[in-house]
Amino acid sequence: MSTAAVVLSVVSIITGKACVLAGLWLRLRWRTRHEQVQRQHLTSVTRSIADGGRVEIVERRPDGHSIHIQVARGQEMRNVS
Repeated sequence: MSTAAVVLSVVSIITGKACVLAGLWLRLRWRTRHEQVQRQHLTSVTRSIADGGRVEIVERRPDGHSIHIQVARGQEMRNVS
């Protein structure tokens, strides 16, 4: 192999690995921001509940996942299945 072919192969490998790493970093950054927004939303909902009040949140996503959250403030919450 010529020197140019070796250099081209090494540069291609390094570029590919760098692109994969950048993609993973961007995905992690997006996921972290998404979770921060969710946490802020849940915190604001919880703060808006009066003492002794309750709220139930049901979120259904287009991909089929769902989450069901019950928040009670100022009283002990029973486990409801």
